[in-house]
Amino acid sequence: MKDYSLPGGSVPDFENFLKVASQHTAVPVCRRLLADGLTPVAAFRRLDDGETGCLFESVTGGEKIGRYSFLATSPHKTLSATGDRVTIREGHKSTEFVVGNPLHRLREELRAVRVAPIPGLPPFAGGAIGYAGYDTVRYVENLPNAPADDRNLPDLSFSFFDRIVVFDNVTRTVSVIVLAWPGEHDTAELAWRNAQQRIEQTIRILEQPDIGMRIVDVDPNPDCELELDLQANMDQPEFESAVRSAVEYIRAGDIFQVVLSQRMETDLNCDPLEVYR
Repeated sequence: MKDYSLPGGSVPDFENFLKVASQHTAVPVCRRLLADGLTPVAAFRRLDDGETGCLFESVTGGEKIGRYSFLATSPHKTLSATGDRVTIREGHKSTEFVVGNPLHRLREELRAVRVAPIPGLPPFAGGAIGYAGYDTVRYVENLPNAPADDRNLPDLSFSFFDRIVVFDNVTRTVSVIVLAWPGEHDTAELAWRNAQQRIEQTIRILEQPDIGMRIVDVDPNPDCELELDLQANMDQPEFESAVRSAVEYIRAGDIFQVVLSQRMETDLNCDPLEVYR
C-alpha cells in the first residue's frame, strides 16, 4: 500500500485511517512536534484570524501548571441562540430558525458527528467549544421577569472546531490535530490528503518568525494600583442596598444563593490579547 504520510509521520497512519474512516463521520489526524521554543500565547497570535477562537491554559493547586493547553481558531460551524431563535453559520451560509429549546438543537448537532477514537491523542481532539449563559435556564424552567438585555449577546454560543493545537507541558510537545471528513470527499484517500495538507498549513503558520509580540515590563510592586478610569454600573450605596435585600430574601426562605456582581468598564487602546497577557 502506498504511504501518504508526510515526513515525521501522523497518527493514525493511512492504513489505520482506512480501517475507521467508513465507520465514523470524522477521524482525528495528528502530528506531534517539538515545541520547547513556542508558547501557547505566541501560537494563538499566529493562528488568530479575528474570528471566534479559544485559548485554554490551566493552573492546578495554585502554583502548578496544568498539563495541557488547548487553542483553536477558524471554526467550521457556529451555533448561537437568543431566546428561541437559533442561528447556524457554516462558511458563508447562515440559517436562522425558531425552536422551543435551542439546547435540543445543540444536542442534535453534537450527535450528528461520530468521531473515531484514536489511541494516544490528547483528551480533546476537536469539537464544540462555547458557553451557555445563565438565562439558558429559561429553556427548561418558566421564570418570569427576565432582566433587560443591555449587552446583545447570545444566550448560548458554540463554535465547532475541526483543527486544534494542543500543548503538552510535560513532554514539551505540541500536537496539531485536524478532523478528516471522509463523507465530504470522493474517497478516503482524498480525505486523508486534505487533513495532511491542513496540518502542513498550520505548521507553516506556527513557524512564522515575526508575530509582533513585544517583551514588556512587569511592575515589580504587586500591590500597585492600575491607572484605569473604571466606571461601575452601581455605586457603593446601591450595592449595599442590594446586599441587604438579598439577606432578607434568604431569611424569608425565598432564595438560598445569590450572586451580586458589578460591571466595570474602561476604555483601552491596546490589542485585547495584551490584556490576557
